[in-house]
Amino acid sequence: MKNKHDILHMKASRLIILNFSLLSMFTAKSQTVYYDSINKQKYALVEIHKTYERVIAKGYDSVEMFEYLGNYYYANSDFKKSKQYFDLLFKKYKTSQISSRSKELYSTL
Repeated sequence: MKNKHDILHMKASRLIILNFSLLSMFTAKSQTVYYDSINKQKYALVEIHKTYERVIAKGYDSVEMFEYLGNYYYANSDFKKSKQYFDLLFKKYKTSQISSRSKELYSTL
């Protein structure tokens, strides 16, 4: 039969393990939130689609910009703007330069 000291030792061990487990879970959760909040703060002010539109308005463009804008507006269900940028993409650049994803999306508009 176990003595009183052994029983207390087992209970204390279980309590320590339980506390450590709970502490680990809360620490991991708070680290995730902290990481997410940093990313949101770091990237929230950069709206690349607006930047690309300003660059294009100044007369500079690239396949990547038109594809990005076409894909961006398609994903946000603004099909009129998506078609506008895909039209420009297909007018200015050779089909061989355009990604298959952009060709696929353009064919659905």
